[in-house]
Amino acid sequence: MKKTLLTVSLMLAALAPAVQAASVSFPDVVKAKETAKSQGKPALILWYGSDWMQDSAGLVKEWNALCKQDIPVVFGQFDDKTGQTSDARRKTMGELKMEGYNLPMAVLLAPDGTFVACYEGKTVRSADAMAKALKKMLEKVPDFMKKVEEARKLTGKDAATAAGKALAMLPEKDARRHKELNDILRKQDKDNAAGYTAVYAMDHMAMYKEINNVLQGGPDGKLKDGNRKFAAAEKYVLDTMKASGLDKGGKKNQEAQQQWLAGLSYVYREHFKATKGEGERSRLLKALDDCIKVNPKSQYGIGAAKYRHYWDPKSFTLIENMYYNPGDQTHNFEKDWHVVVTKSISGAGTYVFELVPRENGRLITRNYRLAVNGRVVGTANSLNPKDDTKKAEFTVPAVKPGDKVEVWLTAECRDGWFGCSGEIKMEKK
Repeated sequence: MKKTLLTVSLMLAALAPAVQAASVSFPDVVKAKETAKSQGKPALILWYGSDWMQDSAGLVKEWNALCKQDIPVVFGQFDDKTGQTSDARRKTMGELKMEGYNLPMAVLLAPDGTFVACYEGKTVRSADAMAKALKKMLEKVPDFMKKVEEARKLTGKDAATAAGKALAMLPEKDARRHKELNDILRKQDKDNAAGYTAVYAMDHMAMYKEINNVLQGGPDGKLKDGNRKFAAAEKYVLDTMKASGLDKGGKKNQEAQQQWLAGLSYVYREHFKATKGEGERSRLLKALDDCIKVNPKSQYGIGAAKYRHYWDPKSFTLIENMYYNPGDQTHNFEKDWHVVVTKSISGAGTYVFELVPRENGRLITRNYRLAVNGRVVGTANSLNPKDDTKKAEFTVPAVKPGDKVEVWLTAECRDGWFGCSGEIKMEKK
């Protein structure tokens, strides 16, 4: 019986119409580059995955519509099909000379194969949007390539200046992923003398490496904790931003602005952790505010806002589900928790509030208070506010329907590895 069913299934599968992958009929990367060079035209490489990409048919339809428009480019494709090896992908990335990729995307190359720009998101899925973006960028290609050729021939600061001016013609995201020109900056101008290396060729890891070199007293330095050179590190970041024009703000190079402001906040954070000085905390919060102001919707802006909340002594952590986890913790300083216990209150009386750790992680909790509708109405019974304890007893007054009852406490998790987590109970005695 099983054999019969299997045979029928195979027959039905054979009779079913084959699923055709949506595709375009453009040459591969190598052939497209060769044609572009021979014709003296830029190449546009369309990169997608025909065998697996969602709405591949719609994407291909737009690209076929794009190629019918009067745009002076040679079209090519890289089809990242299911099963494509990482080696083949890396080889193609090397051919395109760009860092990082996404799918789907379109990559614009100069006639000699030099990476110019990359189109992603909504732009790459619309023939009209792509055409508009391409025409705007194609106007810049001749001047861009003049600077690229200069950068290739020159050395030192002069090469870096030419490379930087070329990168400045591109959108920031493309400039920061341009492998060839950024390699020129890294090799010819490690000290950022031309002012472009810090803008385009230093990612956040390279930036933090340099900051830590200064903090520790040099590449081979071993200064630790409060002995580190905080003033020198602050000066290094501020001087770098000034030399690169990142201290002027504006809409240009916002990602680089935010990256270096994040680096500045790192210096202030480390200084505050070492000294507990409120002046350092204020400078930390100011640097984070400046980072948010540049672009509050970017990843840096969103992250800075969360980080600011963490370090601001006037903010508090709201806990509404009677469970605390490592994300609710602060390290190296104490901060208030506002634990909503309204649902645990069943009338006036004496209640026991308790933290039941799962991962204790040296959790310090003290200064227990009872609040109703955001106003403190009492403290823990027979308990010194300075005592570190996981249990507190409260006399809860009668509350009206709709009142919000909370237990406020000051907490700090002093274990940065395991963190602190556990349940919270509020039970009538």
